[in-house]
Amino acid sequence: MAGAVPTRIRFDNAGGKVVFDHKKHAADYAVPCERCHHESATPRENVKPCGTCHGVTFDDAFRKNHAAAINDGASCVTCHHSEYAAAKWDHDAHAQGYSPSCTDCHHDTSIEPTPTNCADCHSDGKNGASPDRKTAVHTRCAPCHADMFDAGVKGCASCHPFTDTRARFASTKEAVVGPGSASCQTCHADQKLKDLVPGRMAAFHGQCMSCHEKEGKGPFKKDQCQQCHLK
Repeated sequence: MAGAVPTRIRFDNAGGKVVFDHKKHAADYAVPCERCHHESATPRENVKPCGTCHGVTFDDAFRKNHAAAINDGASCVTCHHSEYAAAKWDHDAHAQGYSPSCTDCHHDTSIEPTPTNCADCHSDGKNGASPDRKTAVHTRCAPCHADMFDAGVKGCASCHPFTDTRARFASTKEAVVGPGSASCQTCHADQKLKDLVPGRMAAFHGQCMSCHEKEGKGPFKKDQCQQCHLK
């Protein structure tokens, strides 16, 4: 850990301040730094304070400023941990081997007398007149590939080349968060952001209480709040 390692840390809280004995957990209990400072999958010196990643609320202000606060690759790929490239799609294999008709993918002839490329009508941005290209292609693919779509994010790699950015950083120290993986909703479309990136209180409670419960020591039950929170 860069700089002086704190002995104790006081967290002010509406439910009563919490005095956390950092030295006892780190030195006496030998808790590895990366278990709490989990922005990196491996031990590192320049760990981040909890509040850097877990704001009081994961609101617009936090999203706007977090890139400046979390400015190293190890921390970025903790959340932006996967990247899917453009799909490698074999047109000839589908046309000759799977599809009995061009109009299974290209709209019926009343709309398209001659089959055209998807991008001719469906752009990358929503223009209001027709679905964007991603939505249009997925809508056409889903009926035939229901098993892939039912698998959620895990099914994406069936078509899209997948990169585990967290594993790449750990092995090569080279990982760049591309624009395609910058938005949480790219992969986690149906999940709320607060569930993906817990706020500060939820992060502390989840990290501390789950460890105490696993070890069978210290407070972890809902009626034991006063053991951490001091009036």
